Amino acid sequence: MMATQQQPVDVDKISRLIAEALSATGILPPMDRLVQLDELLRAEIERLVPIVQRRADAVSLRSRDWYKLIQTAERAEDAAQFQIGTTPLAGAIHVAELARWVHELREAHLTPPHA
Repeated sequence: MMATQQQPVDVDKISRLIAEALSATGILPPMDRLVQLDELLRAEIERLVPIVQRRADAVSLRSRDWYKLIQTAERAEDAAQFQIGTTPLAGAIHVAELARWVHELREAHLTPPHA
């Protein structure tokens, strides 16, 4: 079997595709609003991570639920380590990722463990 040679990534083309995809749903918020969203989402991650970790402590060690809870908490903390970008597009992508992790943490906190 012959290995396929990968084409170089056209970063500008990818950026244009991302911008087009985001613009399909509306206008990007201004940077000051993105900074506010960043702060609020980080605070929510900081609030939820210990709750999810305590929930992990309450389930069977190394069970499927334990791994899911621990991974969710750790990945949310990792996402919160990154700083917001300096442009509206980068900032919007960043706060969208933080929002996704807030959603994941809430789901992990509220979803009952498997029987």
